[in-house]
Amino acid sequence: MRYPIVFLALWYSLIGSIYPQTGPEADQDFDHSVPTLQKPWTQRPFKNDPLDFQFAIVSDRSGGMRPGVFPRAVARLNEMQPEFVISVGDLIAGGNWQRDEKEIRRQWQEFNGFAERFEMPFFYLPGNHDVSNALMDRIWDEMFGVRYYSFTYKNVLFLCLNTQDGESTRPYLGEQQIAWAQRQLAEHDDVRWTIVFIHQPLWLTEEGIRRNINGKPVIKKSNTGWPQIEAALAGRDHTVYAGHVHRYTQYERNEANYYTLGTTGGGSALRGSVFGEFDHATWITMSDKGPRMINLTLDGMLPDDASTEAKQKFWRSIRFEENFTQTYPFENQTLTLSLENPLDTPLTAKFLWLLPATDHWTVSPRRDQIELQPGEKQQLTFTANHQGTVSTYFPLPKMHAHFQAPDQSFHLERMVHLPLDLTEHVKKHPEKMHITKNTAAAPEIDGRLDDPLWQSPPTVSRLIPRQADGYMPVDTQAWLSYDTSHLYLGVHCEEPIVRDLQQQIATPDGDVWEDDSIEFFLDTNNAQKTYYHFAINPKGTLYDATQKNPKWNSHAKVAATIQDESWSIEMAIPLKDLKVDTANLTTWRGQIVRHHYKAGEKKTYQWSPTFWYANQMPQFYGKISLQ
Repeated sequence: MRYPIVFLALWYSLIGSIYPQTGPEADQDFDHSVPTLQKPWTQRPFKNDPLDFQFAIVSDRSGGMRPGVFPRAVARLNEMQPEFVISVGDLIAGGNWQRDEKEIRRQWQEFNGFAERFEMPFFYLPGNHDVSNALMDRIWDEMFGVRYYSFTYKNVLFLCLNTQDGESTRPYLGEQQIAWAQRQLAEHDDVRWTIVFIHQPLWLTEEGIRRNINGKPVIKKSNTGWPQIEAALAGRDHTVYAGHVHRYTQYERNEANYYTLGTTGGGSALRGSVFGEFDHATWITMSDKGPRMINLTLDGMLPDDASTEAKQKFWRSIRFEENFTQTYPFENQTLTLSLENPLDTPLTAKFLWLLPATDHWTVSPRRDQIELQPGEKQQLTFTANHQGTVSTYFPLPKMHAHFQAPDQSFHLERMVHLPLDLTEHVKKHPEKMHITKNTAAAPEIDGRLDDPLWQSPPTVSRLIPRQADGYMPVDTQAWLSYDTSHLYLGVHCEEPIVRDLQQQIATPDGDVWEDDSIEFFLDTNNAQKTYYHFAINPKGTLYDATQKNPKWNSHAKVAATIQDESWSIEMAIPLKDLKVDTANLTTWRGQIVRHHYKAGEKKTYQWSPTFWYANQMPQFYGKISLQ
């Protein structure tokens, strides 16, 4: 039985002589568990320091990827010169739904190009966006050899686990991986420290994630295999790092520090350090007393207690206790806010209700202020009242809460929203529009909106933010009409600084919604299950699809023009493409969306709000009546 082992040793020795080892394997302080020729790290030598060593961790790049952030982090870290960089996963957009091999390889080619810019070794770790189906697993294995591995460096054990064992996004460690990890820990019981890297924070999944189901909080727990890893870690000096949640938090578990990291270009509200929402790289200096760390934001540095578990619990608790399922009418309803200061410093708290410009909403008291001593609890009550028809319900009021410590050690600002079941409200009380038949000449589709059809009052004169909590900063007006052959759409978009328009997509059926753009959704059979999807940017580039299938192409005519302080579109869609008979089916459902960039940041505004949901859900569309 020893001959195959001897043969493999000779084979790898021969390969090593033909291909000299120039990466981590060439360092006498480095050892690893990877038997394959392909390695899950880049071939750069360690930046060796004869004393302590420094390394950096980068976090999630997917789940709402923001281009340019990760390459900027690479450049910053190259200036800092850590000995190596390691990831906590979610490096590409990928995802379980992605089955296009060409697209997956394109995404990896892009990311690997970023990784190669590191001037030191970069160690990969898989996240649920990287490996969550058989195709993505195969591509990962082809590029990197293994999905979990370990290595030691200067008597520190680095245990890199795959929380995506199995073909799904469910966090899970399989029995084989657990047994392997237990062996690795047993075989390296004399290291000075152990650092564990996982993508999904399995300890939180085991303890339970709070979900809101049918208006009631439910704690959802999962068995992940993590307790077996924790048992094997017990009694040894160790630290655990995870990603996935896009929010930095320091935890104390298993007599050790556990961390979830923020983002390095992934989706984030970027509300700041108290929320744990910032782009960063984590800088570790490995000393004889364990890892010392600092968070390097792209614009500064944050200490490791920037967001503790206590701070996370505090800002999450700032919500009203009620949960109203009856949204309209909404008269003289009491809102209760219970607060407890978990910090060791007093807090000053100020509250201000931001009301819509109309007088349909009132809240009393409009302002309030309290002092909270450490450990103190207080309760505030407000009375909210809506007076008007359901058409005046949106936008909604919201409360601005401001907390501050006298020594400036804590500062938190947060918007607190009415505790309403808004999705049910939209289903019961959809937005409504009426479109009339065009009896004049059909408009010339040139994007200019100078035809008689567009001179009447607009069909839609107001778009609001997705969560219906404010106004759009610039006007958007839309006209809809139809005749015996076509449906017509004209949209005028006010834009004071047209030179800042985002209009990069020029290929039909490209990601037009990533530009300044108008999206138009139609559910012409009013079944609330299927829809047609159109998107147009200021270039006049058209995306058309049925549901998420861009292979469907309409015969729509589209044009766009840019004026001094605005841009506009015209579109004529053949009714036969929509498979409708306007004589027999006179009620449709639809949605109009505008994506608007300001200072490089994209905001989305809608005719019918969908709140935390996207636009691909027809049950949230408004009603369109043909007259």
